[in-house]
Parts: sequence; C-alpha cells; structure tokens
Amino acid sequence: MKFFVGALAIVVLAGCATSPVPSSEALPAPAERVTDFQRKADGGGQIVVTRDSGFAGGGCYATVFLNGKPVARLNPKEKAVFQVPSGEWLVGAGLEGQALCGVNAERLETETIVKPGQEKKFRIYTSGDGSVGVKPTTF
Repeated sequence: MKFFVGALAIVVLAGCATSPVPSSEALPAPAERVTDFQRKADGGGQIVVTRDSGFAGGGCYATVFLNGKPVARLNPKEKAVFQVPSGEWLVGAGLEGQALCGVNAERLETETIVKPGQEKKFRIYTSGDGSVGVKPTTF
C-alpha cells in the first residue's frame, strides 16, 4: 500500500510539470502584453522567450524580465521576441496574479551574452514542485 501511495504521488507530481514548446510552434504574445525591446537594435541580436505548455501555473501570466525590468506577460504556449543591444543580459521569469499565482512570487533569472546578429532562446517552465524558472533552450 505504501508503495502504491508513493508511486501515485510521483505520477501526480510528474503530471504537474510543464512541457517545452518549440518557438516555431508557439503563438506570439499580443502586442499589448509585450512592452519593450521591439525595435531592432543596431549591432544587436534577439532574445526569444517561450513559455511551456501544461496545467501547472496555466491560469497565471508568467512575467518576463530583462535586466530586472518587466517586458512581457506570457500565457502557456506563447512567446515574445526581444530586439536587444549586444552584451550581457539577465533573463528572468516569475508568475503574476492573485491567489495561487502569487505563491511563487520570487523571480528566477539566468545570465546570457548576446553577440551581434545572434539569437538566444529561453523557456519558462514550471517544475513538478510548482517552482517557476527560466533556462536556455534549443527548442
């Protein structure tokens, strides 16, 4: 019986994790939810942020941060493309909203360097324990 309960708990937690969405299949976020870095930067590159699909956190917007500034709000399966000057960038994400959306209020970030003409891709995910993060991806 203990084995069954433990196995069930693992299946339930695994079912709560989100799944990557290739940026080519993600829907562009509406312009009213993407607030900055939309004009081409001379000598710059692109940062593409795609939010995973899945139930976990699905009723909440995921806020995208570039160098600590909120620049977009994404639903599951959405992406935002940012035109950024070359250099060092911090890409962050956190859930936004009321009730359970605010439980995981801490923003998580990762660092990247964008070279001229380069495209860097990131995904926003929710892990099985409900924490939200952002990490580089090839999707």
